[in-house]
Amino acid sequence: MKGNTLAIVLLVVGLVVGGGVGYFAAPTQTKEVVVTQTVEAIPLDGKTIKIGYISSTTSGLETAQPHIKEMMTPDYNEYASKLGYDVEFEYLIDDATSQAAVHLEKVQGFKSIDVNIFIGGGWSSQAASALSYCTDNDMLMWSASSTSPTLMIPGDNLLRMCPTDLVQAPAIARMLESHGIKALVVIQRGDAWADGIYNILEPMWLDGGGVMLERIRYAAEVQEFSSYLQLAEDILSEAVDEYGAEHVGIDIISFQEATMMLQQAEDFPTVYSTVWFGSDGTALTTQIEDDAPEQAAHVDLYSTLAAPAESEKYKDLAERYYALVSMPYGYYTACTYDIGWVLAETILESQSIDANVNIPLQETTCFNSFGASGWNKINEDGDRYAANYQIWAYQIDDTGDGSEYVAGLYDMVTDTVTWYTDLIGYVPPTR
Repeated sequence: MKGNTLAIVLLVVGLVVGGGVGYFAAPTQTKEVVVTQTVEAIPLDGKTIKIGYISSTTSGLETAQPHIKEMMTPDYNEYASKLGYDVEFEYLIDDATSQAAVHLEKVQGFKSIDVNIFIGGGWSSQAASALSYCTDNDMLMWSASSTSPTLMIPGDNLLRMCPTDLVQAPAIARMLESHGIKALVVIQRGDAWADGIYNILEPMWLDGGGVMLERIRYAAEVQEFSSYLQLAEDILSEAVDEYGAEHVGIDIISFQEATMMLQQAEDFPTVYSTVWFGSDGTALTTQIEDDAPEQAAHVDLYSTLAAPAESEKYKDLAERYYALVSMPYGYYTACTYDIGWVLAETILESQSIDANVNIPLQETTCFNSFGASGWNKINEDGDRYAANYQIWAYQIDDTGDGSEYVAGLYDMVTDTVTWYTDLIGYVPPTR
């Protein structure tokens, strides 16, 4: 702690004590005494508090930048000002370009300029690539959207404001079952995130009486899907004859590359006429909305995404966000906003930008905050407690543009799915 030294001069009056009249007439003596007192100053006053932000994808910057610059940063600075702090929060925004290795480079870049606290690791592969570096170099990485169970590590330097796939996989299984699917083809990217979902989903699916027709795994960097879609076409053509078209489904565990997959699917009639399901990786995806909305709407593409609490706070932020970017305020975006609040509160409280000073404060601050995404409580692994899941789908709106809507809800307490039949336009078949 820095302090200012203040010299206080005291005049000590001494009386020469006499008797009678002499007592009152006695001269006074003064003595100068110097007392040194340390007055603590506020360490961060007058400073700019720099926090890093790494977008998982370049397309993600399209919505992340206005969210951070026009909503998050002004809100936190106004909060600090109201508390009487002469500080300013500033987010340094960068882009991992969909690559785990690039994400690590960006983290190292933050370290080189002494920025040790950041929001990043949006993809689990990106979070995993930087975790050891963050731990070894005293950095705090907060993720709003990494969900892989392989990163459930107590005491590490990664905290996650979202539930893991131990919760999402059951939601996917119930979504499939409640839509009458009996036989399934899974098409997934070959990384730890997608493998994690599949490894939880498959035994649940089989235990529930489902049939796993095929697991098709592609390299994460693939952009040409014709061979994979042809394999799915051959398998589904036979499955439709055996189970019925309404009881066969495709589950894609993908990110933005699903856009290309959807575009190329038009050349495969059985694949294109089969109902598709997804996960948080294909929900509220700007690239799908912009480049493949008709195809996504044609195959339905129902995708699970953790549900925010429908509070007044969330509604207010959702209105502000939609006015900025014309997109719904998704759960992971709300989680990003909540991470920013937790960091603002703990940094102001600790008066330090040292990650090691702030890490012990995160759990208590999360426990005591109800944010845009709901109660921010994290568990002993540093991950968000479980949540309900919305089922998002794509549509072509009245203007001819792509947009998203909520087609159903998975309730984790009852372990059931409710489909909003008035919105999807039909009653899903039963098994």
